[in-house]
Amino acid sequence: MTAENGDARCEMLDYAATLARLTQLEGRDVLVELRVGDVHGPFRLAARGVLVGTPPGQSALTERRRPGDDVEAFKLDNGGFLAVKEEDFVRGEWHAGSDEGQPPSQPHLNVVFADSVLYVAVLWRHDSTTERPV
Repeated sequence: MTAENGDARCEMLDYAATLARLTQLEGRDVLVELRVGDVHGPFRLAARGVLVGTPPGQSALTERRRPGDDVEAFKLDNGGFLAVKEEDFVRGEWHAGSDEGQPPSQPHLNVVFADSVLYVAVLWRHDSTTERPV
C-alpha cells in the first residue's frame, strides 16, 4: 500500500515486508537512529555502516519462536546491529526519496514501534561510480 505524504511517496509495510526491505538494503551504507516517541522525536542511539545482513543462525532462532514473538537482527559491517521486534512493531514506512524540484530526500525506512521509531537512512555517495538507490 502507498500513501502520499506531501509530494513524497510512502509505502506502508507490515512486519514481513519491513524485514524484506531491510534485506534489500544489504550492502548499502546506512545511518540508523533510534528515535523516542515518533520520527520527529530526539534520537537516543545512532550507528552508521554498511548493512551486511542477518547474523548466522537467525533463521533457526526465528523458527523456534512462537508467532508474534520474533526478533530479527541485522548487522552492520562495523559491528553495530539493529533489531526489529515483532511484538512491539506497528508498521514500516518506506520513503523512496526524491529530488524532483525539492531539497533531496534520502531514501529511508521508518520502523514504527509503540514507543519509538527506528530510522534507517540510505546514504549515497555523490560520485559517478555509485548508483542512487531506488
